Amino acid sequence: MRKSVNWIKHVYIDESGDLGKYGSKYFTIAAVIADQPKTLSRIMKRLRERKLKKKLRQLPEIKANNSNKEIREYVLDKVKNSNCKIFAIVVEKSKVYDYLFNAKDKLYNYLCGRLLSKLDVKTGKLLITIDKKHTNTFFREDFDTYLKNRAAKLSGNLEIEIRHLPSYSSNELQVADFVVWSINRKFNFGDESYFRIIAGNIVNKEEIILWKQS
Repeated sequence: MRKSVNWIKHVYIDESGDLGKYGSKYFTIAAVIADQPKTLSRIMKRLRERKLKKKLRQLPEIKANNSNKEIREYVLDKVKNSNCKIFAIVVEKSKVYDYLFNAKDKLYNYLCGRLLSKLDVKTGKLLITIDKKHTNTFFREDFDTYLKNRAAKLSGNLEIEIRHLPSYSSNELQVADFVVWSINRKFNFGDESYFRIIAGNIVNKEEIILWKQS
């Protein structure tokens, strides 16, 4: 018999940096959680209406990396003033075992599982939406299986559903892109100006670094 769900939380996961041995010093993954998707979707809709020039409004996707300071601050300020919560994990790649760089999908699954445990959710349902980065169905199914097994170990009363969507089709994932970009920029480039805007929404900011040395 299907278990009853008391409430649903919408979770949008995105990452910044890379999982190659070389490249960025840090890799960041973040989850933006909202009770209602429209809370996040409305941010991007209003951005297009109020801040973008007419010729740019039809762009399928707005990304933080390609945006100017005004647009970044607009999106992040709206996130700050929303009721959404942010959880993130920052990994210093020098602390990752070399062999894991040859199994990036497994490493990515593991980091998402660790992020899931940070949410500290024991009951109800999480509707997780993640960028459809893998065209290979096997990798997506492996990710889903891993995360569902991780959720089952965390709590037998937690139900999760996972959706893989291209980020250009999801305003909410585009908001998550701005969030994770701002966190990653703090660690990779030492620029805290964007991070400070949303710092109050980051629930685990005191424990954001994974495998931090004591």
